Amino acid sequence: MTSSAAPESAAAAPSAALRAAFAAALRPAAIVAGLQAQAASADRTLPAVDLDALDVETVLATGSTNADLLARARMRSPGRMQLRAAVSQTAGRGRLGRRWHAEPGAALLYSLALPLGQRLAPSAITLVAGVALADCLAARGLDVRLKWPNDLLLGAAPGRKLGGVLAELALDAEGERTLVLGVGINLWLDAAARGSIGQPAAALAERIPLDNLAGQREDWLGATACAVLQAASDCLVRGFVPYQPRFMRRFAALGAAVEVIEHGARVAEGRALGVDGEGRLLVDRGGRVTAFSSGEVSLRTRPADATATAGGAA
Repeated sequence: MTSSAAPESAAAAPSAALRAAFAAALRPAAIVAGLQAQAASADRTLPAVDLDALDVETVLATGSTNADLLARARMRSPGRMQLRAAVSQTAGRGRLGRRWHAEPGAALLYSLALPLGQRLAPSAITLVAGVALADCLAARGLDVRLKWPNDLLLGAAPGRKLGGVLAELALDAEGERTLVLGVGINLWLDAAARGSIGQPAAALAERIPLDNLAGQREDWLGATACAVLQAASDCLVRGFVPYQPRFMRRFAALGAAVEVIEHGARVAEGRALGVDGEGRLLVDRGGRVTAFSSGEVSLRTRPADATATAGGAA
């Protein structure tokens, strides 16, 4: 599949007929077909995903697919992997409790539940999911970069937010753990949606014709979900180290002047060096390298005119 750039304004407002197509119910069988197609072309050096052990379900609307799967897993960890997709979310969440904005049918919205038993998920699992998504989208002709720790960006640095990943852990009464990975990827944005997001945003419709996207929602959803499942399953065994160079190749802020923000306040500034083998952000603060875990911390690229002076501690 190839893509060609289109002006933002050309993809901003789907017709009424296309909005209806995007808002139509998702077909589980079509999602399974997308999963199978991606699995057939997946990296053979990684363990295959057992799609027979995956339950796929769809709903027109819900509060949050992540919240749905977390609630179930806290009652009892599932015996099988689960994929829950929605056309619309009324209480979609991003990292740090931020609200996810999307009109009905305007985004791919789904969550994956992976039963862990007594295992612990690596802290960098969010980065691994981001790498998998970026590589999957790149294979379809999109220039996707990564913002540490969980955003997908479209286009050259600094890029605009195309989507994101939210990783959460559930624990049931028996001490069984379940990893829940939520994914949101913008299909299209109108002017109202762009204005409500509060940051530069992007959508697949800027690269893929809207009528194609409307008919291929399940294919895109299945393909990206399969990529995440394969990478996450591999990361649970091998950790983040094999994914570190892949993240670095797509890290949008590599070498840029950045600020590290915690609870809304700047706690450090310097130059982004990348991530270490645990997925921690490495920042050069005037010759002293500091590692930051994701937690409540986020990254912000500083204006271009600040590049020359970056490096001092905040």
